[in-house]
Amino acid sequence: MYEWLESEILAIKTPRFHVVDGPADDALRESIALSGAPVPVTYMEFVLKFGSAKLYRDPRRGSYRIAVFGAPRLGILDDGSRIYHLGVDDGASVYVKDGGELTSIPIYQWESGSEDKVADDFGEWIKQSCSMARRIFSKEAWAKIVRGPDPFSPRELKVIEARRQISWQVAGIDAEGKHIVTVANSGSHTLTLLTVGVRSLDRRLNGALQLNTREVGPGQTAVLHVSCYQGLLPPDQLELFSLPDPKPEDRMQYIELAETL
Repeated sequence: MYEWLESEILAIKTPRFHVVDGPADDALRESIALSGAPVPVTYMEFVLKFGSAKLYRDPRRGSYRIAVFGAPRLGILDDGSRIYHLGVDDGASVYVKDGGELTSIPIYQWESGSEDKVADDFGEWIKQSCSMARRIFSKEAWAKIVRGPDPFSPRELKVIEARRQISWQVAGIDAEGKHIVTVANSGSHTLTLLTVGVRSLDRRLNGALQLNTREVGPGQTAVLHVSCYQGLLPPDQLELFSLPDPKPEDRMQYIELAETL
């Protein structure tokens, strides 16, 4: 079972487009066998083959369309009934309800305060969800994912080196709720933009923003006031962090790589 996904994973040359940590080792196999959780047999077969999985990485955001947990996560509803979270599909929680035959347990999704039955079984759900995920890519984009990313050009490598020479730190929050960021450029080039990470303290939000560094020339330091997800979360619930050097498959997430130095 799931040979179609195994073949797809083997065919794709883009690193981290699909990430799986299986097959399960003996300890995980024993844990699944003894868990007693009322989850579909097809889910257990998936986990034994792939472990936990993250599938269909968005080249623009670095997030994954589909996730399957290596073990079900118990949830207790207000009425005391139990559900078992099996994964995530395009931001929606995917789960089964307590009770029923293990050979066929309906799959439900919860999103924006609404519950929908989306499949009669896990195997049906994962196949149709993967099919839908592939449809978001054009034929050309999919062919490029299968082929793998082009290596960095000399120009892109210069931009990456220029990124390494720019340092920054958050100095506080101003009266308008903007983050105060001190930026220093110790290099020999000016970048128009610098991509940095943003996450909430509870880790439910994980994103990025671009610092406007066009006025921070070589040897210069500047203080920026940065609007950061304002209106979504209080500024003191957000933290900015440095991103690692991009890899070729990450180029769409770092807008500065489009610059010409």
